Amino acid sequence: MNNFSARIKLTPAMIAVLTFLLSIIIMYPAFSEPPSSYDSGRPVAVKLWWEIGPSSFYCSCPYRHATQEEKNIRKGNLWVVGSTCGYIAKNPTTKKGKINARALRIEFEHVVPARMLTESFNCGNRKDCRKTSTEFKLAEGDLYNLVPVIGELNADRRDKEYGLVPNEMREYGACDFEISKSKAEPRKSIRGDLARISLYMNDQHTLNLPASYVQLMKDWSASDPVDDAEKCRNSIIAKKMGWGNPYVGKPSKNSTAC
Repeated sequence: MNNFSARIKLTPAMIAVLTFLLSIIIMYPAFSEPPSSYDSGRPVAVKLWWEIGPSSFYCSCPYRHATQEEKNIRKGNLWVVGSTCGYIAKNPTTKKGKINARALRIEFEHVVPARMLTESFNCGNRKDCRKTSTEFKLAEGDLYNLVPVIGELNADRRDKEYGLVPNEMREYGACDFEISKSKAEPRKSIRGDLARISLYMNDQHTLNLPASYVQLMKDWSASDPVDDAEKCRNSIIAKKMGWGNPYVGKPSKNSTAC
């Protein structure tokens, strides 16, 4: 054994490769396989966002576990603390006069909506795609594409793509989020975050996002650069996915943002 070890001579190229592999192991230790579907991805996303920081993506509203009394009011384990962030429900009650449950709970939304995924994979509607397309299921369960949002905003956005909504009134109190018939406009401070997720999804899953939409995402990414909080979030998710979002880059070693 000693004679064999003595005959091994590490070249500079070999040392460089070993150093790179070691950096990968250190950065993303003991990661599991990425989720294979939305059903397997959502519970992982819920758990990760407690580590990232329990705050709704569009409105920065904190959320917490619901009490049993609150669960009796509406289904869902995560309760929005809207009073601390200025969010006011557009529709606090339903047409039947009942409490609008989705204005009180957190749901996990797809940044690149399911409609854009089904159109890229040409596999029919969402239900059909889940039955026939492995590629769709992997994209639908991708943890980078799942963010916590207030249920009412998730319901109102539906499958709309992001864009600018001119002359629209703000309908959710202090939450800077506008919706038109075809677009959803998030606040400026997270447009880059959403753009880099969209660009990653387009590349990672070989989507067919419209060229004009890809260009808008590139423009948003340039106008709202990566910050430490985004790098930290990327690092946490990468440990579960097995790879990072290259549009975000490596996490800051000194980041304490999440």
